[in-house]
Amino acid sequence: MARWLLMWVLPMLLALPAAAKDYTPDECPVVGNTESGIYHVPGGLHYSEMLRENKDVKEGKKKDNRQCFGTEQDAKKAGYRKSKT
Repeated sequence: MARWLLMWVLPMLLALPAAAKDYTPDECPVVGNTESGIYHVPGGLHYSEMLRENKDVKEGKKKDNRQCFGTEQDAKKAGYRKSKT
């Protein structure tokens, strides 16, 4: 039985995508959008929206496109530009 689990069930579990989640401002002081290359900061128009998990990600229809950074400088070094709003 244990061998069957290792051969069939474990590979299926490992293939599941990691679950995305909502972030807090402490966890993600600066959040970048990997698709647009734009980062958002607290007080910005889309910052709080970017902290929340997209429903399409929850349903497995879309990959999580958020990238958390500790500082704006980190985001800039990674090639992101600041949101204009």
